[in-house]
Amino acid sequence: MFRFLKRNQEPPSGHDDVTRGALLRILELNKEMARAVKPETLPDKILDAAIELAGAERGFLIVKAGTAPELAQRIEGTATAEASEVSPGWDVVAARNIDKENVKKALRKVSKSITAQVLETGVAFRSDDAVNDEALSPRQSIAELKLRSILCVPMRVGDEIRGCLYVDNRFAQGQFDDGSQELLEAFADQAALSLERVRLLEENVRVLRSLEIANQELKSALAEQSKALDSLSEGFVPSGLELRYKYASILGRGRAITAMLTVLDRITDGDFPVLLYGESGTGKELVARALHENGPRRERPFIGVNCGAIAEGLLESELFGAVKGAYTGSVKDRAGLIESAQGGVLFLDEIGEMSLALQAKLLRVLQERKVRRVGGNEEIGVDVRVVSATHRDLSREVAAGKFREDLYYRLKVVQVEVPPLRERREDIPLLIDAFITRLHEDNKSTARAKPQMSREALERLMAHDWPGNVRELQNEITRMYALGGDVLGPDLVSHLSKAPRLGQQGGVRGLVGRRMEDVEADLIRATLEVTGGKRGEAARMLGIPRRTFYNRLKALGIEL
Repeated sequence: MFRFLKRNQEPPSGHDDVTRGALLRILELNKEMARAVKPETLPDKILDAAIELAGAERGFLIVKAGTAPELAQRIEGTATAEASEVSPGWDVVAARNIDKENVKKALRKVSKSITAQVLETGVAFRSDDAVNDEALSPRQSIAELKLRSILCVPMRVGDEIRGCLYVDNRFAQGQFDDGSQELLEAFADQAALSLERVRLLEENVRVLRSLEIANQELKSALAEQSKALDSLSEGFVPSGLELRYKYASILGRGRAITAMLTVLDRITDGDFPVLLYGESGTGKELVARALHENGPRRERPFIGVNCGAIAEGLLESELFGAVKGAYTGSVKDRAGLIESAQGGVLFLDEIGEMSLALQAKLLRVLQERKVRRVGGNEEIGVDVRVVSATHRDLSREVAAGKFREDLYYRLKVVQVEVPPLRERREDIPLLIDAFITRLHEDNKSTARAKPQMSREALERLMAHDWPGNVRELQNEITRMYALGGDVLGPDLVSHLSKAPRLGQQGGVRGLVGRRMEDVEADLIRATLEVTGGKRGEAARMLGIPRRTFYNRLKALGIEL
């Protein structure tokens, strides 16, 4: 009286293939489902079509939970609003009758055992008289529902079962035959594809909406950032600013370096930790020494250590000291660098190179202000101001698990960014003159006149990006001094990029007779060429606010 038929199984003899009219009807139904772009209308269309094709009294649409969230939020009064799960992981999303009305309390009117078996096996089920079928008699739901004709077929997308179509007739026996089953199976897969299409459309809408929101937030953030940058460039380093302290060892007074010195002015008198961030060669140790020399601990020691230049085992004893016999060769108690900096400043250069184990010990010292020598038990109180430096992005190191988060925030009470040389090109002539002067003073015994830098050589030095920053520039000037004569010419820097020139004749006289707008345009183009098209960097080199610079680009018709 009932049987499960495998997918694509040949129907028994005596049954004709699906009629031409039925095929045409399925095609029409496919068109209707394709036009149902709103998810709340598609389940009803599918069930009405299934009831029509099978000649059923009622129908129920069951899908995998979570695959159709929009369907699970249909108008109140549908089957979903009152009951959803028919089996773990599956939801009834629609229930209809032959009169195209919603079926109330659908969960109570579906055989859970039958639907669970179809969803699990992917094999269709059909019964001509379920309530009297001996094979189904142990199933309590069949007896309680007093079901007669039942047909339940799986819905697939590819090889994956996405749900099932369940139709029945409570009053007539043998309502569904092989043709009905074959027809409904063919339709079920088409319906599954329609549901998948609508799901993808809705997913695309959600993604596009999220992208629109993200774009708006990004635009707002960029606008705020632009305002903040303009504010910084216009107001942070006002014209004629007088610094509180002297920074004789830090050469240059361009916009970028003055902005950094203004920050130092504000934090020098404090006693909190400072983290210096900057590329290698920017002069982070000079900044740390300036904090010490101008600060309240100037009369006490300044002790510096490069954490990346000492092996981990040695670094621990260097920092914390060691007691006699702590290791081979330790013949007496020895104070570490932290103790040696008592009352002064401890400078930890390249702190990002320190191992995690040593970071934990350093954190304990900072928290408790006590140090324990290697191999010892006595805790010695220490009072030092910690200034650390790194060229690494420690926030990324923390995220990667390479740097302790608690130590990071302990060190970074205030972070000072030391600008790279490419962002302070206006300071290059001053730096060059200082380096040449120092070299000349150190070599007075040679009776050589102080050499002069040629204009062409200076242009090339100004145009170079200086990945090694001030240290690289100093080494380059030392090389030029050693190899050059009274004039340091362009032949000594031929390996560096050549700076563009303004005007055909060079110098101020070459500008006579030219319109100011043309001179300004040439200057901006030359600066952009030097900076590789980086507008923000060009604005800094020219000493004007970014927004003003952008407005001049537009007014002069300069396109990048």
